[in-house]
Amino acid sequence: MADTLTNPMHVEVISPDGPIYRETGVEMVVARAADGEFAVMKNHLPLAAALEMCPVRIIKGGKEQKVAVFGGFLEIKDNQVNIVAPLAELADTMAMCGAHSLAEIRRDMLFGY
Repeated sequence: MADTLTNPMHVEVISPDGPIYRETGVEMVVARAADGEFAVMKNHLPLAAALEMCPVRIIKGGKEQKVAVFGGFLEIKDNQVNIVAPLAELADTMAMCGAHSLAEIRRDMLFGY
């Protein structure tokens, strides 16, 4: 536990519209690349992966936050996870949008709502 406090994993999700998600102390990130789903945790070896359209699951404090990512890349190095996507939105934000919005169409495609 002490190691988590002294060297926590930091996650950033960035799109052309700006930062979508920024948190420190994340336990795990689960995403999908062309060859399947994968997870990264603290002290993971350096990795870069091209992402498919997928819900990226970010687990912190036992709670899961989903970020809809429409392509892009994930990189992890030195407990810093960077996700750069041409389009990304928090799932919670998408759930609050109106019935005829583009966000609802995206949410339906990703999460089957």
